[in-house]
Amino acid sequence: MTEVINDAEAYGVEIIPAAVEPGQVYWKVIRVHHLTPEENQGRHHIFLDAVDDDGNRLYGTLFTISWDGGNDTVVIEGDSPEAGANFPMWKWQICSVEGVGAPSDRVINLHTAHPDEAPGNSLFHHSFAITYLRTVAEEAEIPSFSVIRGRVPGGGGHTLVLLDESEVVQTQVVGVDERYRFSNLPAGAYLVRDDSDLRVAGPVFLDGRDEAILNLPAPLPKDRVFSQYFLFANVDAPETQVYLSLLSDYLAARGFPFGFALSDATQALNVNLVGQHPQETKDALDAAGCQVRQLPLDPSELLKALDNIG
Repeated sequence: MTEVINDAEAYGVEIIPAAVEPGQVYWKVIRVHHLTPEENQGRHHIFLDAVDDDGNRLYGTLFTISWDGGNDTVVIEGDSPEAGANFPMWKWQICSVEGVGAPSDRVINLHTAHPDEAPGNSLFHHSFAITYLRTVAEEAEIPSFSVIRGRVPGGGGHTLVLLDESEVVQTQVVGVDERYRFSNLPAGAYLVRDDSDLRVAGPVFLDGRDEAILNLPAPLPKDRVFSQYFLFANVDAPETQVYLSLLSDYLAARGFPFGFALSDATQALNVNLVGQHPQETKDALDAAGCQVRQLPLDPSELLKALDNIG
């Protein structure tokens, strides 16, 4: 299998693999390169090449360059040592590239709005070289390029955790712009949790090829410790063990706090009552300013009600 090189990842450039079946001919990206200042010399281009398995240039190959509001087609016709084709990018233009005539990997987020690096690479003067290989798919690849992105209000500097079935998939620190982005994700059901204050968003279901926007809820008031709390009734009651068994995976996957102490529950913005609680408990939570939700006592209805919580 040909190794894929993408040294432009630091500039936000991503490769979206083609959906292919075994034995199908397709265009595979084998190299994406951000030109160094010495190589670029002030240009602002996409340089393209297409080769066969022996490394021979495939003259006449067509590629589509797309951007918001338009597209263009370029043809591989240049002679070595120059690139087979090139496309000049404008200021603020964000381009993607894919081959024509067969399924093709896509290269996305190509643009020139990067900071100065040295003479040769300055704002709006950055270039990328992309090489495609015409090859045959050896086996069906599991798509792993879904994206989850969004905003964390008041979350600059917080640590985000991406969870898939309670397993940590990725972590990242939120930037000062309060935005985050998790990429290269396979199909799955994902949750995003702010480990700094336990806010949670999701779940969101991805197919390995799509993108989802998942904004976290606003930060908690200063007088609250938890966003959600699950308050169980009498620990000795037989039904309590049933409820704990039903909810254990759900609570663990989402990191929601739970327990039997009313004093802990009063520190939450939202309290979910599990089991039969006396009116005195509900009155105390109301007096503490909590939003109280009585979950159904019937186990099957209880599980359905969880969909409205997250």
